[in-house]
Amino acid sequence: MRKLAAIVIASAGLLVQPAAAQNLNFGIFFGDERSDFFPERITCLNDYQVRQAVAARGYDNIALNVEMDKHIQVRATRDGWVWLLDFNICTGRIEGRERLRPAG
Repeated sequence: MRKLAAIVIASAGLLVQPAAAQNLNFGIFFGDERSDFFPERITCLNDYQVRQAVAARGYDNIALNVEMDKHIQVRATRDGWVWLLDFNICTGRIEGRERLRPAG
């Protein structure tokens, strides 16, 4: 009977968690954001590599503008238009683009 009581008390102690531990999210939300599917590179791209990556996507007349926290603004032409690209230098992806004006 004492063993049974000791087991019940010990298992009840395991079920009770401190308040701080109850508020932790142990990675249960991993995979619910778009960026989770495109992991960052170990090292971010340099200017030359950014130009090569943008050119590989069919752009030319590439000019790098402003670098801001893992992103760089790139002005480039494609399909007869000048585009302003938001390029993530750590994932190597174009995350946004805005058509500025006709090229020429």
